Amino acid sequence: MSLVLPLLPDDPERLGAYALVGRLGGGGMGTVFLARTPGGRLAAVKTVRSDLRDRPEFRERLLLEAEAVRALGAAHTAEFLGADADAASPWLATGYVIGPSLAEAVAAGGPLPEEAVRALGSALAGTLAALHRAGLVHRDLKPSNVLITARGPKLIDFGLAQAPGSPRLTATGQVAGTPAYMSPEQARGGRHGPQGDVFALGAVLVFASSGHGPYDGRPGRDAPGPLGDGADPDLAGVPEGLRDTLVPCLAPAPDDRPSLDRLPAWWGPFDADEFADLLPHALLADLSRRIGEITSLGAVPLRDPSARRTLSRHGLSRRTVIAGAAAALTGAGASALWLTGALPGSGGRTARPGPGRSAAGRPPGTAPKPLWSVPVPLETAPPLATDQVLVHGSDDLRGMSTADGRILWRTPVTALELALSAGRLAGLSLDDAGASMAGYADPRTGRLAADSAGRSVLGDLSSFSSLLTADAECLYIQAFYASDDQYTEPWLLAYDLRARRLRWRHRIEGGFWMPGNSLTVSAVVSGGRLICSDQARIFTVDVRDGRLLWARRVRTEKQAASPTESGGAHPPVASDRHAFDVNDVITAVDLTTGAIAWTLEPDDPVGLLSAPVCVDGTVYVAARSFRAYEERTGKKLWTHDPGPYFGRIAIPDPFRGELYAGVGEGGQAVVAVDVGRRRTSWTLSAGAVNMPHGPTALTHRGNRLYLQSFERLAAVSLG
Repeated sequence: MSLVLPLLPDDPERLGAYALVGRLGGGGMGTVFLARTPGGRLAAVKTVRSDLRDRPEFRERLLLEAEAVRALGAAHTAEFLGADADAASPWLATGYVIGPSLAEAVAAGGPLPEEAVRALGSALAGTLAALHRAGLVHRDLKPSNVLITARGPKLIDFGLAQAPGSPRLTATGQVAGTPAYMSPEQARGGRHGPQGDVFALGAVLVFASSGHGPYDGRPGRDAPGPLGDGADPDLAGVPEGLRDTLVPCLAPAPDDRPSLDRLPAWWGPFDADEFADLLPHALLADLSRRIGEITSLGAVPLRDPSARRTLSRHGLSRRTVIAGAAAALTGAGASALWLTGALPGSGGRTARPGPGRSAAGRPPGTAPKPLWSVPVPLETAPPLATDQVLVHGSDDLRGMSTADGRILWRTPVTALELALSAGRLAGLSLDDAGASMAGYADPRTGRLAADSAGRSVLGDLSSFSSLLTADAECLYIQAFYASDDQYTEPWLLAYDLRARRLRWRHRIEGGFWMPGNSLTVSAVVSGGRLICSDQARIFTVDVRDGRLLWARRVRTEKQAASPTESGGAHPPVASDRHAFDVNDVITAVDLTTGAIAWTLEPDDPVGLLSAPVCVDGTVYVAARSFRAYEERTGKKLWTHDPGPYFGRIAIPDPFRGELYAGVGEGGQAVVAVDVGRRRTSWTLSAGAVNMPHGPTALTHRGNRLYLQSFERLAAVSLG
């Protein structure tokens, strides 16, 4: 069976900004379509059935599902793209990647090996913990709602997700969920809290390890819920090494079940890089078959090359597997459509184009076409980009249309700071009375949402407070309070955007104070850590509770005291293994221990090192030439020197096998480097974007590259 079916005559051509390509499946609530975003990415768009659209509870379910997807982020489910629960045809759009459900995987290849089940359990426990921290419970965890990708499981279908204690979205006496995986309290029609999800997780892992659920029914009986006959769970076929940990999860009383944070200690830590090595051959073959079908349809190929590499390690060439795999989708419905990870179509890295064409269909060596170039006030910081708006700051903060560079709105930079939270604008602003507010921002107006938090949640923040960064859940703020007369050690705050409350706050202690009693802190988020730098050090805190994990001095007293020598004004760069501090040298600090792993110095006395970009275990640096280093050791791997002076590299979003470097001489503005072939893909002339001295900053977002010089901003289409 094909993964994508043709549209029916009555199907719409578009939903919101998404052009529909085909049907992916359907379920009790509606249809899921394959679609393309305005930027050319593949998306899965879920709709509500026409006969349910007039029932408010189903629009509410779609809204709750959107909140759950947004809160979890692409690490645990499909990437949230957008939703409109108030439209005539309500819809929810997520990034599209592909892989079988756990139900399909077990049906096709049998139960998973014990080590794969342990990894599956640890990963899902982490996902459920993230969902519960967002104030939601899933309520319908079952094998068909767990998707398998080469880098781990993804939890999907949040149509029954609900905040504990909130009003029910089902009719009185109606039980929502799947009987064989319901907790006892849910089967009785009672409240299903976080411990109910623990019960369902245990039941799912019984299925994964044995091929049947713990309450699938026995000979001569219907398939009951867990309390249908009062019997103990059926653990036949479950490996002995798993029984002692799964039985407590299936305890009848919620209070007798373990908490989610205990489970990874039982099953071992989850490692996405090793997950594919634990999967059976038949499942890997099915993954490769699905990849082949999507790429043959002209869809966006692999996001992460590690998925293809892990298949190759098992001796599964793409051609052989696609030709030989006969397993077809069985009852995929909507469940096989809401996945994420290192597989096709999520807008991530693509496979290499065929001979004679570029990734965008251009002849080899041909530069992409500039879309627009407009004058802007003097600014050196890179612009902030979403799919709809480009935010540029100078004396005022401007929201500009990504389509043509038109100014949509402007506001004083002293009144608003913005960051990206799972692709959405979120910010910290001052109201008319000078009080701080925090929340999501409307890209069309630049204004914070009406329900943004104010003084009652944030406290009486001073105007010296500043927004550091954001992740999918929180804004991170360096805060001073009006009561802090001396403005000594500031506070670090985590504001939960969805729950609209402070998650935690702690003092920033031990910083290096500049003359005039100031402290400059900048930050990024990676691997569950907020990675901060000041004038002298890098330090990390746990994003869950704000605990200081470690602090490492990376600059001397002289460097810290000199604004021209200190790197504290620039955010650190982070991969999933290291934080990189940029000063005269690049210092790689181990994210787990805080130990300095290695340092990288310029090759010549006048050489300069740009901020590094780290992709797939390789660190790329512009230092006159384009250079690649092994992330683990800092060893130089190769150098590409086509002639121009390389000054900076755009952070890839997403990575498609090319990196884009700004240049400042030779009449060029951008050089695209194919890092696999170690050669130039194309060059863009400075005249094409009216930047005679090249760009000072680059921002890559989707299929657009934005170039900023001191007084001009330009957009280039990469599609």
